[in-house]
Amino acid sequence: MDLEILKRKLSNSQSQYSNEEVNWFFENIGNSKSEIRDDLVCNSLGAGFFEGKFTKKQVVFLINEIEERNLLFYCIKESGEATLTRSFTCLLWDLIIRTNNDKHSRYYQVLNKNEEQQVFKNLINYLANEHDFTGFSKKYGWVHAIAHCSDALADSVICDDFDHKMVNAFLLAVKEMLNKVDRRFIDGEEYRLADVFVNGFKANKINSDNFVNWIKSFAFDPYSYELLEYYRFNNLKSLLQDIYVKLNSISLLDLNVKEIVEKKFNSEY
Repeated sequence: MDLEILKRKLSNSQSQYSNEEVNWFFENIGNSKSEIRDDLVCNSLGAGFFEGKFTKKQVVFLINEIEERNLLFYCIKESGEATLTRSFTCLLWDLIIRTNNDKHSRYYQVLNKNEEQQVFKNLINYLANEHDFTGFSKKYGWVHAIAHCSDALADSVICDDFDHKMVNAFLLAVKEMLNKVDRRFIDGEEYRLADVFVNGFKANKINSDNFVNWIKSFAFDPYSYELLEYYRFNNLKSLLQDIYVKLNSISLLDLNVKEIVEKKFNSEY
């Protein structure tokens, strides 16, 4: 593949991509080199969707390939390079979800209702099952599986077909993830995750009652001598503080949410 041609096409909003080039993007979605994966593949896919550079047939090809190869769960027990494929597949799904629900996009409703809902369920399931919590890697650059999945879910939760059962499943998935995370988030993962909750509140998918009950379901001990327990508590604390600030900035901070966050995660620790 001639990378110089792809770079020129990336900067030209009028360019189109051949089937061979679209297939190359797909095959390199988890390329171990960040200059290929981030700068060329990811950016080209973004331009392809948002600038309408792909044919609808090419988009259907990408969707079918993701599903047939089950890339969202690619080598799910492995970390490192395998995580790149899963993580950047989340970003591809995000592009598909956003344009699928944009009436001005040429890819509007490329997914039917059942197909879209299955994508939502898969993303929630992936969030619960991912075990590689690397943010930035000196070897690979940005890995960011949790952040990328959160980006896709933040755009999913505002969709009409993201129902309340999925919201409950999402809350359970986040709890499962936070209960097993093996480090303190340091690359903004919790802030990206917070956007899912905030969009959920905006779309009236999450209400204060189920959110407060969800908060109360955690039993982390901030005074534990176990460092991992301390990290997990502070990941939750940081997530809730960001949700608090964002909801407050748009006048959606319910008094019950305000009280529990301030009492349990600001005042006492």
